[in-house]
Amino acid sequence: MSPFASILVPLDGSHKAALGFGCAAWLASRLDAKLHVVSATQREVSAREELSFLQVPEEHWPRVVLHRPAAQPEGAILSALARHEVGLVVMTARGEAGEAPGLSGAQPGKIVGHVTRAVIERSGVPVLLLPPHYREALPWERILVPVSGEPEADDALALAVRLACALGLEVQVAHVADSEGRDEGLAARARYADALHHEYAGRLEGLIARGLAQCRPEESGRVTAVALCRGDVAAELQKLIEGTGASLVAVGWRGRFMAGRARVLKQLIQAITTPVLLVQPEAPMLFRLK
Repeated sequence: MSPFASILVPLDGSHKAALGFGCAAWLASRLDAKLHVVSATQREVSAREELSFLQVPEEHWPRVVLHRPAAQPEGAILSALARHEVGLVVMTARGEAGEAPGLSGAQPGKIVGHVTRAVIERSGVPVLLLPPHYREALPWERILVPVSGEPEADDALALAVRLACALGLEVQVAHVADSEGRDEGLAARARYADALHHEYAGRLEGLIARGLAQCRPEESGRVTAVALCRGDVAAELQKLIEGTGASLVAVGWRGRFMAGRARVLKQLIQAITTPVLLVQPEAPMLFRLK
């Protein structure tokens, strides 16, 4: 079964949340995926009225499966993921609350809404996050995947090349060595100025091979370029996104959004207009010795 056979998009009637539907509908059409819409409005109206209120264009109604659970939005979304075998969630950083006066800026803790944050942190399903300054640019052309040497980055690369193969996209892999020494992955092992041209090259090849180990040859062939650079990680990634015209950034993710490890991710989300695919590492298989 394709990992992209079922897509879910939460909507609350706001313009910001509705931006996610356009992206989700395009993906569902290209991937021939079932499209689930979870409504957070708790309105007792007909399905047609609800879809209109949620700003779902009428031409998409035949494809949409509408869910109106009597539960809090985050709980309803998380429950629907397992119940309907959802492979991808598409949602904006902030929904209705993000349209309130005074919340448009990059305030600490206000980068994503509480519902989005709950889904990011608690879902084992990849989340396609549309940042606060998202600008729709369809169709997509290429995916940028930062690699760090950590397991979650391997999972992000593997999923990115599968998605690229399904959509006919290119994949560019990038590693940024943190100039301030905060890199916990590959950069932490570089000890001399020209490491990017010597030590890094071989190690980066190994990281890419590790991430592609379980991909088919036709999927792995989607990797068309590799970039190595040094500097502030978020700033360098932003330059690469703009310079390559990346349509999507696939990032390995684990932990809590407000924790220190998410510093680069939060800076990036605040700065770019490109969607970010957050990929949780697959749960390890557990064994019990007898």
